[in-house]
Amino acid sequence: MTGLLVLTAHHHLDQELRKEKWDRSHPSFPGWSLHGSFSDAEIHDILGELMQVWAWVGIPALGLSLGVGFFLANRAIHPVRQINRALAEKTASTLRIDIPVPVQDPVLSELVSQINTLLHRVGSAYDDMSAYSSRVAHELRTPLALLRMRIEQSAAAMPPDLSESLQEELARLSKFVERSLLAARAESGRLEAAYTPVDISALLEDLREPYELLFAEEGTALEWEVPGGLTVQSEPDFLRQMLHNLLGNACRYGGGRARLRVRSSTGRTDLTLTNEIADPPRKTAGLGIGIRLVDVLSKSLEGHSFQLRKSARVFAVRLTWITSIKNTHEAQR
Repeated sequence: MTGLLVLTAHHHLDQELRKEKWDRSHPSFPGWSLHGSFSDAEIHDILGELMQVWAWVGIPALGLSLGVGFFLANRAIHPVRQINRALAEKTASTLRIDIPVPVQDPVLSELVSQINTLLHRVGSAYDDMSAYSSRVAHELRTPLALLRMRIEQSAAAMPPDLSESLQEELARLSKFVERSLLAARAESGRLEAAYTPVDISALLEDLREPYELLFAEEGTALEWEVPGGLTVQSEPDFLRQMLHNLLGNACRYGGGRARLRVRSSTGRTDLTLTNEIADPPRKTAGLGIGIRLVDVLSKSLEGHSFQLRKSARVFAVRLTWITSIKNTHEAQR
């Protein structure tokens, strides 16, 4: 706007000085008329001085206007940024914690109040669903244990194939129930973890041979790149459960080849598992409790993060441990 005003004034003044003639009557001789105009050099001098004055005044005014505009705009959207940050930090355990209401803006205050009400309803529904899942899993544990015990006691009176098939299915159901209970505890914030240094290289080496056999039975080539001597801060039992879930999922649904790689850099250790998806799928998709359990455990355990990338042909996961200088007691806090 300032530039447009300057250009318009410059053009108009140039028109008046250069192209328009001015006349003036002589005061002593009213019948005389004096005509004249400025020379080009005079016009350039006049316009140059005016442009210099406009520059000294206009540029600081423009900078001041931009600064004031940026300040006002930043101040206006600051509450929106706070709301976005609070929403991004929400987890299953913090849904009932209200977002701070910006009292200085009545429109935003009403919006945040509605968001808090919605979050409370979502939190209640989530808690009810989690409690229901936990109760169902608890109710299934005892009947499954009794049924498995009776099958083992009656195995001699059953055909061997039938007994083995029933025991495998009961074992699968029992494992599913235990995973559901663990996921429900993690999602509700009731997970108790005892952090210790875990030799991730040795733990993966223990799992390598059995899973190489399982992958070979499924016709999948498994590439294994795990250097020795890598240690992470984690909960050993939960970490083993996460690794079993990731490898078991890749073995069950993978096809062609799979690759497990562990890399350590300053401050972090990354485990990546990539496998091709069989086409057509060898087995029907399950309930996804394995990957879900890895996700909720990584969110519940300090210093852990989990990423999933899935396409039509490739399934890739990354499990990251943030290695800091904390000791075990600091990690527990």
